[in-house]
Amino acid sequence: ILLPLTSGATLDLPTEEDLDPARILSWIAERGITLLHTVPTLAAAWLGAAPLEFRAESLRWTFFAGEPLLGPVVERWRAAFPRTAVVNLYGPTETTLAKCFYRVPDPPVQPVQPVGSPLPQTQALILAGGRQCGLGEVGEIVLRTPFRSLGYLNNPEESRLRFRPNPFTDDAGDLLYHTGDRGRFRLDGTVEILGRLDEQMKIRGVRVEPA
Repeated sequence: ILLPLTSGATLDLPTEEDLDPARILSWIAERGITLLHTVPTLAAAWLGAAPLEFRAESLRWTFFAGEPLLGPVVERWRAAFPRTAVVNLYGPTETTLAKCFYRVPDPPVQPVQPVGSPLPQTQALILAGGRQCGLGEVGEIVLRTPFRSLGYLNNPEESRLRFRPNPFTDDAGDLLYHTGDRGRFRLDGTVEILGRLDEQMKIRGVRVEPA
């Protein structure tokens, strides 16, 4: 809410009527929206409800986050908004959201977009058995950043599991956040997600524990 306002932009909020899947893309075009941040599943639902011939020129940037971004969704989105750049963001709530980004090429990577490279003051590691993985080796995605939470309220066991001291430094306050996401470095050095190490699922971008 604050970022557009502190950047000299206008924050435009749709009404409940405009949020209807059959209406929202037309609303984006009518209001001249230039930047949008959404979840891939939601964008796919909007596209499915829009007329096949829908096109809009105003949108310049689209940021997707919250779940795997599929190549076909990117292709359909670009057909509807031909001038938009598409960026895939990655970062759990515990690290105060986006910590990696990937500018999606045209055509996009198939079937799933990588999550890319770390943002400033962030380090992305792939760890397995306490060691750092090389290119192509599968391990757990671990994030190092000062922009993180301090743990889980009233849940010290889970805090110790996820927020662990950095084994590669002597600083006790240097904690690594273990995401629980399986991943690897691609040959170009970007990070690719391969699923979960546990049974946690994403439903419309929301993390859900089936238990």
